Amino acid sequence: MMLPMGMGAAVAAPPPSEPPPSFIDGTAPKATEWASRGDEHTKDLFDVAEPGCWVVLRGATVWPMTGDEGLPNHDILVRDGVIRAVQPTGAALPEGARVIEAQGQHVIPGLADNHCHPPLMHISGNWAGMFGPQVKAEDLQLPYDLLMFLFLSGGITRIQAMAGSAEDLALRDSIRQGRLRGPAMRVASPVIDGYPLVWGSAISYGIGTPEGGRTAARRLQELGFDFAKPYTRLGLEAYDLLMDECKALGIEVTGHIPAAVSVEHALRKGQRGVAHVFEYFYNDSESERRNLDMMARRARLSAELGVTVQSTLTVSMMFEYDIGQRPDAFKAAGVFDPVLRHLMRPAGPIVQMFSGNPQFVAQGTDCLLHSINMMKALKAEGVRIVPGTDMGNCNGTGPHTIHDELEWFVKDVGMTPLEALRCATVNSAAHHGESSVSGTLETGKRSDLVLLNADPSRDIGATRQIAGVMLGNAYLHRAAMDRGVERAKAIFARMPVPAAA
Repeated sequence: MMLPMGMGAAVAAPPPSEPPPSFIDGTAPKATEWASRGDEHTKDLFDVAEPGCWVVLRGATVWPMTGDEGLPNHDILVRDGVIRAVQPTGAALPEGARVIEAQGQHVIPGLADNHCHPPLMHISGNWAGMFGPQVKAEDLQLPYDLLMFLFLSGGITRIQAMAGSAEDLALRDSIRQGRLRGPAMRVASPVIDGYPLVWGSAISYGIGTPEGGRTAARRLQELGFDFAKPYTRLGLEAYDLLMDECKALGIEVTGHIPAAVSVEHALRKGQRGVAHVFEYFYNDSESERRNLDMMARRARLSAELGVTVQSTLTVSMMFEYDIGQRPDAFKAAGVFDPVLRHLMRPAGPIVQMFSGNPQFVAQGTDCLLHSINMMKALKAEGVRIVPGTDMGNCNGTGPHTIHDELEWFVKDVGMTPLEALRCATVNSAAHHGESSVSGTLETGKRSDLVLLNADPSRDIGATRQIAGVMLGNAYLHRAAMDRGVERAKAIFARMPVPAAA
């Protein structure tokens, strides 16, 4: 979804007549100063409790996500960004506590988008030339504190950036160090791909020989990425050496299943994270991708090996849009980012690239249907599923967000609303290695939570009805969320991007 093929090549691919280098890191070696900026656009929007101050959400129905029952008329007591107690309303409160009245409302843990691509400066720079020689990356860039704010406005307190760079690492560290507020963030390596690179070298490690796979593992660990992301054109031998080195170094592997690698081989080799549900059939023939028995076998293997699967049904649907099968799927009116609206218009580069490529058309046909069938198979076997969108700027609670994923989980995959919520909270925290500190509403857990105006156990659409978001010791009231979204929209409106046709 992020970069058309071959764009953003900071280092050119080798000419066809020359053997490719064993390993190329074409990503920018240093982050821009944007990644170390503070929270000047959002600081005033958060209601921040001073150290030692108690904050109480009073009178809500609390959904701890430790079981299937809610706790009506309960209070959540928070101090220094940690839940200190969940108790019946009417029990004694600490003296001097700040109280947020929540009667008639519902509290859930913060949600997660486990597959996203925040559009940072290195991405904006790739688009600038499309809009004229005078347009620079900063003309197309939303300040990072507002970019992260948009995730929070959608109830998302955890993200995973799935094509990493020095810029993503610096933003992750800025959030962890408190320079700005944003979701807890993990960063994948650059995509580890074979030649010709799918997305250009600006976000890729180019692997030209099997030994390059080992080099990639060492490189990503040295730079501090959270896990390795193998990609579509990586060769079998290079993949195997990448996996061997990651195992030796203790590096998690979550990514695509390369075309040269069977699903079964990848899982048995140790890949424990699958970046899209469609990876289970993406490289298969049309008859194979309709084979429900094959899906069931692969789901059973995934369950046996403890695999985690990112849903990305949003991009399964976008694949159908890109090839012309589902022309009304992209909801431009609800998309904040004018660059994305421009890129995704019918005459834009992404649609033209996909619809003009017979291989992409074959792979994209009925992608959402097959993805839902695979999700059903994974659910039946108890495989850990986590939601992800594969999108860039978050549209809050609007279209092409994690809320769409959760609605698909319930309406099409057959989950209950609480099962869907568990994927976005409990499962996501486990996937990030943070079950001990987040994912449920319990004493001792981080106070990342969402206050809703409706009951999510009855209607998963309630996750769009957000009354407030707490992130540690900071609270976002509904009015503040609305002001922040308007600030972001105002900056988007000033970007030198033609209106999408």
